[in-house]
Amino acid sequence: MNGRINELATPEERIAAVAQSLCVQMRDKEKREPDYADFRDVLRPFIQKEILIARIAEARTTAGIQLTERMRALANEILNIVFPDLHDLRGRR
Repeated sequence: MNGRINELATPEERIAAVAQSLCVQMRDKEKREPDYADFRDVLRPFIQKEILIARIAEARTTAGIQLTERMRALANEILNIVFPDLHDLRGRR
């Protein structure tokens, strides 16, 4: 995946960058178009990450020690997400 995925401002832009990157990588490296399963598998962790980012942003709107702990827990969940690489998709067809 390319670096734009993390640099873009909105969740929609970042998810679109993931989809575009998948299309380019599949075309260039696998010589085929991605199918529904490819999009599902690649987008799943990025969507999980976006949901966690939204939860952290929501937690920031209120104050308190419990929320700080919740934000840390959510940030740790982001760190534990496994992001697939193109090599994970090879030979799956």
